[in-house]
Amino acid sequence: MMKKIIAVFLAVVMLCCASISMVSALTPAEEAKLQFNEDGTFKILTLADIQDDALLLSVTAKFIDAAVASEQPDLIILTGDNIAGHLTASAAKSATAIRKFMDILEPYGIPVAMVFGNHDDDGGKMSKEDQMKVYEEYSCFIGFDEGEALDGVGTYNVPIFSSTDDSDIVFNCWLFDSGSYDENGGYDRVRQSQIDWYKAKSAELKAANGGEVVPSLAFQHIIVPEIFEALDEVSVGTPGAISKYGKFYALPETAAEGSFMGEPPCPSAVNDGQFDALVEGGDVLGIVTGHDHSNSFIVPYKGIDLINSPTCGFQSYGMTEVRGIRVFTLDESNPASYETYIVKYQDLFADDAMAMLMHDFFAFFSNFIAVFSAFFGSLSGMFSF
Repeated sequence: MMKKIIAVFLAVVMLCCASISMVSALTPAEEAKLQFNEDGTFKILTLADIQDDALLLSVTAKFIDAAVASEQPDLIILTGDNIAGHLTASAAKSATAIRKFMDILEPYGIPVAMVFGNHDDDGGKMSKEDQMKVYEEYSCFIGFDEGEALDGVGTYNVPIFSSTDDSDIVFNCWLFDSGSYDENGGYDRVRQSQIDWYKAKSAELKAANGGEVVPSLAFQHIIVPEIFEALDEVSVGTPGAISKYGKFYALPETAAEGSFMGEPPCPSAVNDGQFDALVEGGDVLGIVTGHDHSNSFIVPYKGIDLINSPTCGFQSYGMTEVRGIRVFTLDESNPASYETYIVKYQDLFADDAMAMLMHDFFAFFSNFIAVFSAFFGSLSGMFSF
């Protein structure tokens, strides 16, 4: 009799331990249990390239605050270069730069996820690991540092559940740290360990969904190299063409209406096969990137939309006509599609003369600095100093 009692007791203990283990295995994004609304919609607001220092320009702060208040999204995703690490004077200033915009977002109580860009830890003032700890101070933040298992910091997924069943994943968001700079000094990319993680996790979601892929969007900072396969190679002098790698490229006819390319895309020169893996996975509808401040486009390629968002910040360069914030709307009844649009500064403040004056001033100033820097950079390449 005593043996039976002990056996039952041990079984209960093991069951409790297993339950605790299962709960602890959930990521913050999974614990958040994001769901479609009762009307079947879900809205994602993305902030690309805030890229400011510890002061945060008031025009940028005002824009972010007004956009969130106006759109009332269900999820906010920062797509990298959230701060300008090279402009901050210390680790403390880097932390302050993060808190400047997180303090704007926290009161809304809207879940916030993010990925890092190449400028977040630029200058070595504060590591991505330590920056992640600052984000984790906020109750709205649902991202996390996955540790040394994967390259980079902050590669994870955010599942979105059914409006009626919080165990049924209807849509998924992949968040990849696309790195900073590679071993050759060029822009980095999503690495093999992250690609392997995606394959395993995607297969897990598919299996749990009855063998059907879970429609998804991927969010990262640096665009994939395949963008230049998706663009049209054109001759010199073609309207709207940009120059890269000694060739000229333009947006194809298949690009979404309103697409704009004001500068050459800047992917990594090395390709670890991320795009091919996403194509093979069959679940990703689009790859959402920032990085190239003056580009705002959607270009379909091999079944995946390459989506670039313009900068929403005013500290760095950016085209006045495309500076804005990208929003996605999802429909639970048709999760294999999405709608997206750009909220421009002018959309919110066109009737505010002082706000528009600030907008025009900072837009002019940031573009002047970009041209100035490019000019003297070209001179430095012509002469030895």
